Amino acid sequence: MSRRLFLQGAVAGGAALGGFGRLFAADNADKVARQAKHVILVFMSGGPSQFETWDPKTGRPTGGPHMNAQTTVPGVRFDEYMPNLARLANTMAVVRSMTSDLGDHMEAHYLAQTGHKPTNVVATAPHWLSVCARQKPTGSDLPSYVVLGAEGGGNMAVPGPGFLGAGYQGLYCPGKGKGPEDLPASEKDLDAFRRRDALRKAMSGRFGDGRTTTGTDSHDAAFGAVDRLLRNRALFDISKEPPKRVEQYGPSALGKDCLLAARLVEQGVPFVRVQHQNGLAWDKHRRAFDSQRHITREFDIATGALIDDLRDRGLWDKTLVVLMGEFGRTPEILGQGPPGRNHWTKSWSLSFGGCGVKPGVVGSTNEDGTAVKERPVTIPDLFATFYTLLGIDPRTELEHEGRPVPLTENSKGTPVKEVL
Repeated sequence: MSRRLFLQGAVAGGAALGGFGRLFAADNADKVARQAKHVILVFMSGGPSQFETWDPKTGRPTGGPHMNAQTTVPGVRFDEYMPNLARLANTMAVVRSMTSDLGDHMEAHYLAQTGHKPTNVVATAPHWLSVCARQKPTGSDLPSYVVLGAEGGGNMAVPGPGFLGAGYQGLYCPGKGKGPEDLPASEKDLDAFRRRDALRKAMSGRFGDGRTTTGTDSHDAAFGAVDRLLRNRALFDISKEPPKRVEQYGPSALGKDCLLAARLVEQGVPFVRVQHQNGLAWDKHRRAFDSQRHITREFDIATGALIDDLRDRGLWDKTLVVLMGEFGRTPEILGQGPPGRNHWTKSWSLSFGGCGVKPGVVGSTNEDGTAVKERPVTIPDLFATFYTLLGIDPRTELEHEGRPVPLTENSKGTPVKEVL
């Protein structure tokens, strides 16, 4: 228990949501104790520029107009609009040598969140957090996997559970710190839902007699998740948080969602995906440098607060925080009129920390950022690293229709030993 959390309990003197009643509630302690590891993925859709985040090339022809700032790691500099992440650089691993080969948003989104190329799968691949939910079940009434915000629907929608089935679908929340929509609001509505669910169970049971019931079981699992959610709806109410904690995350939608993610993890939800703005917010083909500082600053405030909060509450060592998009941006500054950068897969950056990650910088790019200079890291390598940190063997094979399906395409990927 962190010192700050203990003192908050003492001051509250046993208040329902701040004191010892909450801290030592048997059910809460039991839920948290069962959760060895957590993940909060903050996904930066559109392709964040490595030059304006973790790998600035200030003063070079490819560097752009932004300045850079010294971090808490000697010799390592980040973009000037990331002061909080610069302050926290000594707690995170930064990979500056990511490399991939899919430059289309739809395909790259799929690869960066499933570990499989969309053209090379025999069945729809699951999101890697759906895989985690299957391999590391909660053993409680809490949802295993929660999705905060969406990418705008259509081809850019968050990858689902794929062949794992509806039981491993992320519980969707619309973003801006809001919980699931359209839940029964009164005892009367709740009673009606349970009567309908009892009827559905009876019909499903009769239908399943003598049949292979994979589809029915998946359907039952989804409805079971709804029932558990109804018993835990207070999980999603950030209005119960102290004003000072809310203020720490800033006023943005991302700030509210990062706060909600921390709240969920604190209460024992193991896997949370946070979307930074709906749509392709980081896709800066034009007017990049006019708008980049705003989105980067918003991102820095919210994710910096998330890291601080998890560390303050004693959750950092068992929570993997991942900050990434699907690819990077071109070294060349392009565009007619206000300039920007196009898609780039050869050399890009991301960051992650917590959960036992050894901080530091992995890999590097050349002087102008046009190619990886040392230690290339692929997306399968990245996923092998994440699974290893979470206690999941990256060589595990799932099964679909009697056929083995590796966690990453063709079981490619070797954990990045430098961060382990």
